[in-house]
Amino acid sequence: MFYERYYLGISEVLTVSLSLRAMRYVQAALRSGSITAAADAMHVAPSAIAAALDQAEDAFGMALATRARAKGVFPTLAGRDVLRRIDHLLERYDAMMTDVSDLQSALSGRLAIGYNAPIAPAFVPEICAPLLAAHPEVSLSLTEGDNTSIQKGLLDGQFDVIIFVAEVPNPQIATQTLIFAPTYCLCPADHAIASGGAVSVSQIIAEPLILLDRPAARGYYMQLLEQSGEAFRIVATANSTEMVRSLVAAGLGVSLLNMRPRDVRPYAGREIRCVPVSRTASEAASGVTLSLGFAPGPKRRLVHLFVEACAAFFDGPKAVDLIVLDAVREEQAALTL
Repeated sequence: MFYERYYLGISEVLTVSLSLRAMRYVQAALRSGSITAAADAMHVAPSAIAAALDQAEDAFGMALATRARAKGVFPTLAGRDVLRRIDHLLERYDAMMTDVSDLQSALSGRLAIGYNAPIAPAFVPEICAPLLAAHPEVSLSLTEGDNTSIQKGLLDGQFDVIIFVAEVPNPQIATQTLIFAPTYCLCPADHAIASGGAVSVSQIIAEPLILLDRPAARGYYMQLLEQSGEAFRIVATANSTEMVRSLVAAGLGVSLLNMRPRDVRPYAGREIRCVPVSRTASEAASGVTLSLGFAPGPKRRLVHLFVEACAAFFDGPKAVDLIVLDAVREEQAALTL
């Protein structure tokens, strides 16, 4: 049912509850001057047209037409005024539906992307470049935020799609998994840890620690460190991945992260290494799942193309460069080759 509050105007404002279908039936009857002709035009029984006319007259509180058996329907003065207003309302509605349909199918306009992925610059531009090249009328709006704020932004209509860590699914957000990123240890290239194939949590907490201090990330890393039951020392916190990388490169300590940029040196300039965190084959991997989020239901064609492009990228070989496989997964991957 479609409801519209509008001025019917003879002398007062009325609130009308009338379905679009009923308004179209009334429009057809008043225009054709015949209930039978209106029924034929709308492909319904004459009783449906007559019932809609009765409903409209009850809702408006006035006679819209006089009816003469075998002679037809004759709009009253008020009926002619209402017909003009119904014409205008239905014209606006049809125009809106056409505009929305064009928006849904168009490959133009703005694509608003929210992301909680500190290394998004390592993959989002590569995903978007072909899309923009193929569709020059498309523009991008990229906004970084934490997991909570970008989910709220999606629900509030600020974003068309988000890239986030979907740990606790929100039933109002449809998700599509992109990649699982195991936790790894970041250390200076000349550190003893860097020489091994993997490092245990016990080895990590024996070192000075640099913590990525972002919502959700802090709690996740703290939980992992506390599971050992041993004391540890945090010497620095930073809310950006690049600052964490630079602090590690400067030799202040080691850190835990999940995703990494491709082989790019930190601002501090010194070499760093990404070392898998060891686990047994029976232990669950520690890590986070990077996902896409969007509104449930049909997607704009532009959003659909972006989602497909993201899925294709993360199904390809370049995505592996963004994570550090642990020893167990490396062995399993080698067995599948």
